[in-house]
Amino acid sequence: MTSSPPAMFPLMLDVSAAPVMLIGGASLPGRLQALRDHGATNLHIFGPEASPELADTAGVSLQRRWPEAADFTAVAPILAFISDMDDTQAAAFRALAKEAGALVHVHDRIPLCDFHLPAKVRRGRLQVTVSTDGQAAGLSRIIRQYLEAEVFGPEWGPRVEELAAARMAWKAQGIGMAELAAKIEAFVAERGWLSVKKP
Repeated sequence: MTSSPPAMFPLMLDVSAAPVMLIGGASLPGRLQALRDHGATNLHIFGPEASPELADTAGVSLQRRWPEAADFTAVAPILAFISDMDDTQAAAFRALAKEAGALVHVHDRIPLCDFHLPAKVRRGRLQVTVSTDGQAAGLSRIIRQYLEAEVFGPEWGPRVEELAAARMAWKAQGIGMAELAAKIEAFVAERGWLSVKKP
């Protein structure tokens, strides 16, 4: 009997200073750029056959070789991204990363993953994510495209900043959490941003 895939726990992670390893080739440039877009600076990239795109994106952070056990010990990554290799090699690098204390994502190898990456709509500080626990990535992409086109347009970036400023002002007045929540709901309803009833 096949066991059911686990329900994944959603988590937003600050990667600005976190040590992250990326190991592989052709699939890495997009992942690397996404990490940098989220403020990651402590990146360690390994790929002996790096494509021109990866070399250009990684710059001086690229090491044109496979990592060794000592590299995992030295970097002590909290995250490791592995791609573009066979299962045996991926599993070997995964074991080294796990021993160093990392959570591991192996591209397109669900049984080797500790976490999955959701489809995402980003509008300034607003992030809306869609996940199927790694079971139907194509559906996540379709839903993300719908939300991007039909629900959360570019106007949501400034909206978040506007509400954040109002929220800070209310908190400075010593307003409690229950009243703060009501004010936020009223703020959104009055502007017609969503179908939220004014309390």
